[in-house]
Amino acid sequence: MKKHPLEEKWNTTAWDILSAIERGFRAQVDVKGKLAEWFLFQKLEQMQREGALQSIIWQDKDGQPDFVVPYAGREIKIECKNVRSPGQIKRPQGSARVELQKTRNNKKGEPTRGYKPEEFDVLAACLFNFTGKWEYLFVATRRLTRRPKPLERFLTIMQPVPLQPEGFWSYDLFNAFKDAIK
Repeated sequence: MKKHPLEEKWNTTAWDILSAIERGFRAQVDVKGKLAEWFLFQKLEQMQREGALQSIIWQDKDGQPDFVVPYAGREIKIECKNVRSPGQIKRPQGSARVELQKTRNNKKGEPTRGYKPEEFDVLAACLFNFTGKWEYLFVATRRLTRRPKPLERFLTIMQPVPLQPEGFWSYDLFNAFKDAIK
């Protein structure tokens, strides 16, 4: 049986890697975040195969949105986030929250963990932590709330997310795209 490239690179087995993840809360959070991106990428690839999207760029760089796709003559930047688990934060009934905060401050140590609205056009909120399914609600970034003054140039860290389409939130990615370019 052929080994996965990580098994070769790390001189271990997939079982060892999964066992290590099982014992690390932070590792599980990181893997679930990457899985949310992976399943969104698969959705985007399917849309590309069907001719709905021309191309997809999946970026894995600090300070860059997760995905960039051309739409209506523009490059639409998509940020993918998991909603927080139900027990992690108080929330209104029938809703969830997504945390819009970067993992690290910039290299100069400045407090730049918050996102500015111009950093991405569309938020893909993965509902897995509530539904057990890799499904997403999409919204244009311009519909997200901003922090109060004097930090209004940043988005609010905890953004409410409905558990089903509501208001500007939609299962349809193109609804968010259209709203983002208005």
